Amino acid sequence: MDDLDKLKDLLFGAEKEALDSISERVERPETRTADVSDVLPEAIRQSHRRNGELVESLTEPVGECLQQAFRDDPETYGDALYPVMGPAIRKSIAQALRALSERLNRVAEQSFTPKGLKWRLQASRAGIPFSDFVVQRSLLYRVEQAYLISRENGLLVEHVHHLASKIKDSDAVSAMFTAIQDFVKESFSPDRTGRLETADMGEFTLWAVHGPHALLVCVIRGVPPGSLRGELSAILERIHFRYGESIRNYSGDTSSMPNVDRDLRKCLEFQAAQDGEDEKSGVPWPTLIAILVAVSVLGYFLVTSWLESRQLDELTVALRETPGLYVAGATRDGDKFVIDGMRDPLATPISEVAAGFEIRADQIVENMTAFQSLEPVIVKRRVESALADVNSVSYTISGTNLTVNGEAPRAWLDSTRSQLLAIAGIDSVDLSNIVDSDLRQLLAEINALSGSRFLFSSGTILAPTQENSLRAFAETLANLQSRAAQSKHVIGVSLTGSTDPSGDPLANAEIARRRVAAVSAILSEYDIASDEQPLSSDPPSATDALQPFALRNVVVNLTVVGSSDGP
Repeated sequence: MDDLDKLKDLLFGAEKEALDSISERVERPETRTADVSDVLPEAIRQSHRRNGELVESLTEPVGECLQQAFRDDPETYGDALYPVMGPAIRKSIAQALRALSERLNRVAEQSFTPKGLKWRLQASRAGIPFSDFVVQRSLLYRVEQAYLISRENGLLVEHVHHLASKIKDSDAVSAMFTAIQDFVKESFSPDRTGRLETADMGEFTLWAVHGPHALLVCVIRGVPPGSLRGELSAILERIHFRYGESIRNYSGDTSSMPNVDRDLRKCLEFQAAQDGEDEKSGVPWPTLIAILVAVSVLGYFLVTSWLESRQLDELTVALRETPGLYVAGATRDGDKFVIDGMRDPLATPISEVAAGFEIRADQIVENMTAFQSLEPVIVKRRVESALADVNSVSYTISGTNLTVNGEAPRAWLDSTRSQLLAIAGIDSVDLSNIVDSDLRQLLAEINALSGSRFLFSSGTILAPTQENSLRAFAETLANLQSRAAQSKHVIGVSLTGSTDPSGDPLANAEIARRRVAAVSAILSEYDIASDEQPLSSDPPSATDALQPFALRNVVVNLTVVGSSDGP
């Protein structure tokens, strides 16, 4: 060792030994483990006090360790938990048996008393088990306190209570409930919409009714019925109606709500009815008579109830067998029969079916929805309704095909075709066998006009009054042509001229042609087109030979184009 090393050893010897000792502790796992074990308990304690990160870090590994341990050695852990689980299970079973025993005792006590018989009848009419009815009627409760709390800031608006109730600081209670309500929202409702409505505290039940600006909290002794919440909601709604704006802006001054305590005290009026009658030992003879009367009345009501039930069943069967009716349910409410379901408008009225069972129309309450039935009877009624305005037609229905026969006007055919196709249960309509009554009348009138003869005095001069007759004929014919066009028919007009047999045949033919032209000219004034036919070669009849001008004429013949029933 040279002098320099000696000098270093003198100057830094102590520090070097300390560094060597530290390096040795760091490098040896045994030493590090011993050092950590010395400070670990205190480190865990301080970390747990400082924040919850330690618990979050240990939750998953500790939970997995416990699960693994339970799977590996369930018997050991079962023996360890036995002292805790046994008493808990026995306590739960004992409480359930005690509640069942008390319920059975109440039922047994009420079964053979006048009140019990009365309750049994009421339970039977209400359709609920007798034991449940007894429990409902035996519930005892009373609203002890009522708090009205502002939802905007959590301040207590008003507090009322019974004189016998023990009251602590009402403002502190209000603040506590507001804090609990906020805790519930933060912890169990991610969207902060959840709210606390019920809490049990020993013999007391805490009910909270929420309004838009205020919260009504009631402390109830005993077990309240479910209907009480509706009554409390009505009170809170009335308070909002009267003081809604004042509650919303409430900051501690109740001068704007002078009578809010009066409304709030209505909550204290709710309590269960309790019997105040002192029962005497033994059953006196008036009670026995009352029991006998009650049994008789019970028998009467049982028979009546059975008859009413049978009447309802028979009515239900009859309604379900009635075409066009679908009965989803039929119940009886006193003397009323409530029928739920669907009814086709053309179905037999329910009141008519009920009349067959001696049920009045005012006893029927219908909750029926309209629908279209596809039953053949109802489909037939729909067809009859559509054809009711025409008595000259008949019909047949084959499946969903409708065939109509008979005679009917053209306008009726045009309007009824689409109406018949729209009938539910009818897929096709055949009207080909229906005769157009308008066309039949038209053909009769055409036949009456066809063959009309117009006489000429000489040459192309019409005989006296014949021109007026021709023009009246033209007006009538023009009207017939218009009506024929509506039926898609055309009236053909042909003119045939004739002359005296004496004279030159060629000259007679020319005169006949000119006479046809004269008649055609007058017809054209009425938009009537005509065709010229050859000169008539038929010999004159004896009657025509005796009449003046009878052989000097033009005959108008009419034909119908487009119809097989021509004149």
